[in-house]
Amino acid sequence: MTTPTTTPAPAAQAEGAARTCQCCPRRLTRSEIRSNRRVCWPCEGRLTDELTEVETLWRELPRLLNKGTGGEVSDAPRAPGPSGSQAPCRLNVLSLLGGGVTEPLLVEEDAWRTELRKTRHCPLTPHRGGQDTTLKGTVAWLRVNLRWACEAYPDVDDLNRTLGRLLGELRGLVTGDQRRREDLTPGCPRPARGYDDNDPAAPTCGGQLTHDPRKSVIRCDTCRRSYNPLEWVALGAAAGVISLPFTIPA
Repeated sequence: MTTPTTTPAPAAQAEGAARTCQCCPRRLTRSEIRSNRRVCWPCEGRLTDELTEVETLWRELPRLLNKGTGGEVSDAPRAPGPSGSQAPCRLNVLSLLGGGVTEPLLVEEDAWRTELRKTRHCPLTPHRGGQDTTLKGTVAWLRVNLRWACEAYPDVDDLNRTLGRLLGELRGLVTGDQRRREDLTPGCPRPARGYDDNDPAAPTCGGQLTHDPRKSVIRCDTCRRSYNPLEWVALGAAAGVISLPFTIPA
């Protein structure tokens, strides 16, 4: 007699902490917990939209390949060497077209397929041909299996981070704003994931804070909280002294 397989519940969090989404600081609802979800419904919808956005921005890259096209700014990365030996095209765009977008997504697909094979038949990731067909096929496969990942895959937040990195680079190239994220010190002073902000007994998050100048936001890579400019002064006071690489607006 074969024992039926069941979807394992997400790992228990520290005592006193509520179950939270793996991709944002939002607490899971009772319905989401009953469904053994690891990711909240809003984040699943956002990940679906971000997969679509990757495809949309990918189609913009070929027109940006030649120097002097839109999306190029004076402080963008340049090829090393004297000015007379610079590459005839934009190397950062060429890198993305040559695998910089497809390879991270293929890593996610491979990992998902490996996890799926623990409980069901799932073939290896197929070879789909060139970069265009590979991106289209990989994004389509991830989109179809996203519901399963949000419910059962313990490392589903890896896709969240991968999409964040890819979209940051792609959006910067297409819009021409290539200012980089900068790390801040010390770590996030807010309560750890799943604890109330006003709980005096809650442990401190301590995650890495980063400033994204393109969105004027500070984010914590651990608890996923985001802080707009109106919250920066209070955030600095809570942390003691945060070393900001910019001037806080009055």
